[in-house]
Amino acid sequence: MPDKPDRKPISREDVLAFHAHEQPIMMRDAAGHSFAGEDLSGIRFIDCNLTGCDFSGADLSEAQIVSCRLNAATFNRCNLYNTQLVGCDLPGAQLRDTHVERLQLVGGDASGCAFEGSTFTEISFAQPNLSNADFSGTHFYRAAMIAPDIKGASFANATLSNFMLSEADLRPVDITGAHIDIALFADANLSGLDLAGQSWQHCTFHKGAFKGTRMDGANLTASVFAECDFEGASLKGITANTTGFTNSKLDGVDLSGSQLSLANFAGAGLSAARFSRSQMFSAVFLEADCRAALFDECDLAQAELSHADLSGASLSASRFYNTKFHGAKTEQTVMLGTSGSRIDTDTERLIAELYRTDQVVLEGETPAKGEQY
Repeated sequence: MPDKPDRKPISREDVLAFHAHEQPIMMRDAAGHSFAGEDLSGIRFIDCNLTGCDFSGADLSEAQIVSCRLNAATFNRCNLYNTQLVGCDLPGAQLRDTHVERLQLVGGDASGCAFEGSTFTEISFAQPNLSNADFSGTHFYRAAMIAPDIKGASFANATLSNFMLSEADLRPVDITGAHIDIALFADANLSGLDLAGQSWQHCTFHKGAFKGTRMDGANLTASVFAECDFEGASLKGITANTTGFTNSKLDGVDLSGSQLSLANFAGAGLSAARFSRSQMFSAVFLEADCRAALFDECDLAQAELSHADLSGASLSASRFYNTKFHGAKTEQTVMLGTSGSRIDTDTERLIAELYRTDQVVLEGETPAKGEQY
């Protein structure tokens, strides 16, 4: 944001006097002033130059700061309860070791900001530039980031709980050691990242990209991966009990040695995927494409494989117990050494499932084009 020559200089004392009389400070140059420890609750800065100002330990609760320059400003241990920062430029600003509650950061440039060790509760960042910002060791609780630019940002060892992130490219982001619990990621790109051994529990991903991502040994318990693309990814030894992978692309992915009890793969693409030696008690593969997939030595007790395409798949040495194969395609499926009970196709049920009222034609009627009866 370029400086404006018509911004008149204002002293620190005049800023405090304006605030005492509940007057907004508009189009003024207050660069370099120190307001450390001051009570500035409810203050309004509009189109001001606040470059290099020190707000350390100040009370900026309920403040409105709009279209201001805050380059290299300091907010360490500042009270920012219910504060609004709208369209401001604050590259290089510091907000370390601070508890931030109900802050709104809308637009603007916060690139290179230092947020280390801070706690963010019920905050929202809407379309800000957070490139190269440092969030290492931070704690987010009930926070939302909407379409941020986070290229080069660091969330190393951060805790993200009840967190929402949309339309973000996480590939150039450092999330080493991050703990993520109860989070929503919409249209996020995590392709090529190394997430091995990390915890991503109770997370929801919709149309996320995980192409070539390494997630070996990760804890994905109770998470949802809906319509996600795992092309070329590795998920060996994951813990994903009660996790959903509905309609996701996992063709050729290695999930061997995983804990997948009650996992849901309904409608997923799993051709040539590997599940060898996995625990899949009550897992769901309804209408999944499992052609040539490997289920060797798996526990498939009470698993739901109805209407799955198991053509050419191998289930050798796997254990069944009331495992459901109703309507499944089992041409050239290998089941050598399997044990336990299975429920095969119920012909009457299959006919009933194929019955469609919109394709029934009564006697004497002429079927419409494309109808069957």
